[in-house]
Amino acid sequence: MITFPPVSMLDWLIFLLVSGGSLIALITLLKFIWRPALKPPYQQKSLFSTQQKQALQLLDEAIGSQLRVFASVSLAELVNLNSKLSKSQRELASQQLYGETVDFVLCSPKDLTARCVVFLAQSGLSKKEQRKQLQLWQALRAAGLPVIELSVYEWPSMTQLRTDILNACKNASPSHVTHSAKSGSARVEPVISALDHDFEQEDEPSVKLPENP
Repeated sequence: MITFPPVSMLDWLIFLLVSGGSLIALITLLKFIWRPALKPPYQQKSLFSTQQKQALQLLDEAIGSQLRVFASVSLAELVNLNSKLSKSQRELASQQLYGETVDFVLCSPKDLTARCVVFLAQSGLSKKEQRKQLQLWQALRAAGLPVIELSVYEWPSMTQLRTDILNACKNASPSHVTHSAKSGSARVEPVISALDHDFEQEDEPSVKLPENP
């Protein structure tokens, strides 16, 4: 039996253990009773950055009636690995695809075949990042996809961008077209080989450019 107040070391030890256990039980009970309401685990964020929104609007206005614009497309969803690659080549190609996305893909409205890829220019890239970007572009061109780079610092005119896209999709010979940065035009990396079918079809009429843009 414990006397109160405790008079021996054993009494004090038992008293402290009982008091500590009671305090922990009380705190646990209070937390259970007064715990705050559960907060939702997710919060909505903007689907596109300001620059992406501006680019998407420009692309829609320039070519939206002729091609469907898809944004933030995973590269793995856009291209497949060549089955004839060796094991080491497949591993290297898979590493290049991993986690990569393209800003915009322009597709035929009829069958959603990808016709062109659009990247937003990035400043301050290291030499390693520039080499990786160049390899990515070369891989896309080899897969039959022309690449267009848009400058977020000086947007091209709607007419110029439409011309660049049409030329890139139709161009069947190796070429490299670079417009003056002052004009704000896109840099076009046309596809090396011809498209599988002509861009101008009856259900996909060609864009008629104004005589005086």
